[in-house]
Amino acid sequence: MQELLKKDLIYKIVSVLLAFLLWFFVTNLQNPTTDKLFSVPITFINLQDGLVTGEKPENVEIRLKGPHSIINGLTANDIKATVDFGQAQIGESNFQVKVQPPSGVEILSYEPTSITLDIDAITEKQLSLEVKKVNSVAEGYSSYEPELNTSRVVVRGPRQLLEQLETAQVVADLNQASDNLVLNLPVNIINKAGDVVPTNNLEVTPLTVQVYVPVIENIPTKTVSIRPSIIGNPKDDWQVARIILEPETVKITGPYERIMEIDHVQTQPINIAGIQENLTVQVALTPPEGVGLLYEPVVKVLVQIEEAPVTKTIPDVPIRIDNKPEGMNAVSTLEKVKVTVRGPRQEFEALKEGDIKAFVDVKDLKPGTYQLDVKISLKDNLQVQEVDPGKVEVKITKE
Repeated sequence: MQELLKKDLIYKIVSVLLAFLLWFFVTNLQNPTTDKLFSVPITFINLQDGLVTGEKPENVEIRLKGPHSIINGLTANDIKATVDFGQAQIGESNFQVKVQPPSGVEILSYEPTSITLDIDAITEKQLSLEVKKVNSVAEGYSSYEPELNTSRVVVRGPRQLLEQLETAQVVADLNQASDNLVLNLPVNIINKAGDVVPTNNLEVTPLTVQVYVPVIENIPTKTVSIRPSIIGNPKDDWQVARIILEPETVKITGPYERIMEIDHVQTQPINIAGIQENLTVQVALTPPEGVGLLYEPVVKVLVQIEEAPVTKTIPDVPIRIDNKPEGMNAVSTLEKVKVTVRGPRQEFEALKEGDIKAFVDVKDLKPGTYQLDVKISLKDNLQVQEVDPGKVEVKITKE
């Protein structure tokens, strides 16, 4: 009986093994294990604000293994590849590429497993903007200095890259032009070696600029100054300190004899009546009769004003005698003079008794009677307008 039970158990175990082998064979025949290569975009995460990376790879090549039915249904979007910049610092660093496959498959290999990148700080740099003219205008015409709607470009990007930059440039193609050119041109960034720099890692503002190139038929021209036409006066106790023009000159055209008579062009009137702070305006020019302007710039005029100086007379300033020779007496016939001083109002408000000093210098003089100049000592911001009298009689005697 026991022998029979033992044989029955063996038969059952063999049957289970055979069933499992049959299932494995059928399953593997219908859905065999396979592998496949996927090109997966890398996602870069956790880069701190103010940092930027150098050139980095876009994809990682991943080979996965698994059942045919799963592998064939996968796309690159089902697989995640990330690089974490959470611990990134300025300089060269190595970062691991982490791959997360879908469930039911395993990773056989992937490349690259890590990447080495330069991490740099983001900064800004201002570059002057220049125009490079190429080709020629039509025969019998000339081109003149281009005008730009901005003179500078701001570039933002990796600090090390910005240190290599020299200037910004636009290229204006004259292309046989016989009339003025108005061009909207892309900005190129030029490094210190004179080469154009790719801007894929840079933020350039503005990306394009407007350029005006005067193209004029060859006739006599002359460069003359621009003068502001000012009407009115600032508010009481204020005065014009200086006037700044941009541009300061303009080219005029016309008959040779006529343009030789002209040395300036005036702006349209600028009214400053009653102002008590700086005034900035943009005005056109008024060309003299019989001539034209090579081009008609808008002139930026800055009128800077300041408080008008005050004039004040101090009636009784004592006269001091300086450098009296040893063993001599020196006596002035006048003890005081009247001094008229000009300067900023605030200087007079802070003026104290004794800040204005009058003196005569008797150094190395021998006994006798002298007519000596009265000298005045006072603050740097004040100016002596008049000393009354300007000379005094001084008598020098032996003690």
